[in-house]
Amino acid sequence: MLVLNKKSFSENADIDENDFIKFSLSPDNKLVPDLHNDFPGKSIWTPANKALIKYIEEREDVKEHFGVSHIFTHDLVFLVRKILRKKILDGISLAKKAGHLAIGLDTIKTQLIETKHCLIVVAKGAKSLKNYSFFSSNSISCFENLLYQRDLEKSTGKNNVKYIGILSKNFKKTIQVDLNKLKGFMDTD
Repeated sequence: MLVLNKKSFSENADIDENDFIKFSLSPDNKLVPDLHNDFPGKSIWTPANKALIKYIEEREDVKEHFGVSHIFTHDLVFLVRKILRKKILDGISLAKKAGHLAIGLDTIKTQLIETKHCLIVVAKGAKSLKNYSFFSSNSISCFENLLYQRDLEKSTGKNNVKYIGILSKNFKKTIQVDLNKLKGFMDTD
């Protein structure tokens, strides 16, 4: 499903803008992901799905929407992944600076007793939390194997970071939206 008009989100309750990635056309006819909603002009929105975005430049309705005969793209999947990761890691870094980040399982458990709301990010290669009943709650969201340990270490300024917990509802919401989008671009093999 491709959304060519932003009004579609308000007219159709079945679709949520947070599940889509916005693309805009640059002056040199390059399709560019607009994950910060900064670019002016015509845009399209596509579901955060690697298979759909791979062939977006070939679609006639996209070319017609932008009024061009050809759209140039460089590996959009790679570009979207890279931008989403940076946006997520910047959010994690900001949550740490604001004092709303727990690093390590013991710290996360301790904070969960007090705060109750948490977004847990587990680095690739770290032990899964799916089998721990302590982390299975409606107020706890867990994302595994989307970010590398070195990325979490860089965004937190700490060494050996495999688990982080975001303890603020505001940070949780914005980072979770981007993690859900990133999940649509990950290899399933």
